[in-house]
Amino acid sequence: MNYDVPFVPNTKDDLHCLQSAYMMIVKYYKPDFEIDWDEWSKITGFEVGKGTWASAGVLWFNDNGFDVKHYEVFDYDEFFKRGGDYLIQTSGQDVGQWQIEHSNIPLEQKRAKQMIDKGLLVSKTPTIEDIKSYLDKGYLLCVLLNSRRLNGKNGYFGHAVTIIGYDDKSLIIHDPGLPPHPKRHVLFEDFESAWADPNKESKELDAIKLSTK
Repeated sequence: MNYDVPFVPNTKDDLHCLQSAYMMIVKYYKPDFEIDWDEWSKITGFEVGKGTWASAGVLWFNDNGFDVKHYEVFDYDEFFKRGGDYLIQTSGQDVGQWQIEHSNIPLEQKRAKQMIDKGLLVSKTPTIEDIKSYLDKGYLLCVLLNSRRLNGKNGYFGHAVTIIGYDDKSLIIHDPGLPPHPKRHVLFEDFESAWADPNKESKELDAIKLSTK
């Protein structure tokens, strides 16, 4: 099964895969939704020279009529209290320091508290079975993974894709690129390998659908 989700490619600078992935989800549920790309980037947390966390987008979906849950074992309460120190403790000195230098830590701490207060977090390592279950219930999914591993290459490059369906052997994803690849079939084992890189505990999942309330 798969949903007929509009495809939105990454921008030419190859820096807005998460914004593209989120926009595909919005467009599926709200086909007439229109917004300036710069404004959408700002809303979803893009900052030049910084990595984009999921938090801004998750909060926007929640505030605009969507049912959204963010799966991750990352302790947002500890991050809210300790900021960069918690990143170094959980990721190590080198990776933690890189995260600090490429994140707006005070702003992300504020967003973390908002997600906690709104009940948007699920402290659980997500699985492919979770993905299939949510798809069966009418949700679309956004995940972050290692695009180099996904494409059979060495190294790491963080990347966001939208999951629109599955079959007996594969997940069906809209990969915004670059290069863009709509309705890409990825074997479960290959997806899991890219999703769980650098480690299983790093896996994230956003489950999103338009609320019926």
